[in-house]
Amino acid sequence: DAMTTCKVLFIGNSHTYLHQMPRMIVKLAAAEHRGFSLVVDQCTGNGVSLEWHWHNRRTREMIAGNTWDYVVLQDRSGGPLEDRASFDRHARLLDGEIKKQGAGTLFYLTWANRSRPDTQAVLTEAYMAAARRLGAGLAPVGVAWQNVLEKKPDFDLYHKDGRHAGPAGAYLAACVFYAVLFNTSPAGLPATFTIRGKLRVDLDDAHALLLQRIAFKTVQTFAESS
Repeated sequence: DAMTTCKVLFIGNSHTYLHQMPRMIVKLAAAEHRGFSLVVDQCTGNGVSLEWHWHNRRTREMIAGNTWDYVVLQDRSGGPLEDRASFDRHARLLDGEIKKQGAGTLFYLTWANRSRPDTQAVLTEAYMAAARRLGAGLAPVGVAWQNVLEKKPDFDLYHKDGRHAGPAGAYLAACVFYAVLFNTSPAGLPATFTIRGKLRVDLDDAHALLLQRIAFKTVQTFAESS
């Protein structure tokens, strides 16, 4: 059986759960019979931080409750900007719990608010430093986001609030995670998903290919620099 099954727990907030993003990665993994399969679960709260998760009994029970390959940590989008010490401390504490289970930590580097693109550099540095310090992996979603907008400024990745992902932004995040988890380009994978009876993303092939390629290229660039 050449199936590579990966079990991933996502810990975060709406940047994780909106548009069923983890389930999009499952759909990408299941497409095209490349020999990958993905099992995901999530522990999320609305607007919550890593500090909140550290004090949340259910989060710690979920980390301990399964044999995960990876546990993904996603702080509030403003977390590393507003309270770097709390971000660093709770990333370290949660990473310790994850390591106890023999799993790997994967940081979910989020994107800047549409009105504050200058903050991307700060977010990127905070997540990169945490990943390097803890020997953890990194899903550079915010950097892929920046790379897409540099190439196509009119590409609509954001929800209308300018903070959350729209469907295309969530799809880009899923492509980055796919590239990180399976070390394979998502280029050519489906760009339309119905999840739990609802059409979650419906991109035309050209737009999807752009997101897929930039996702993979961003992940490769990060792998080389880390």
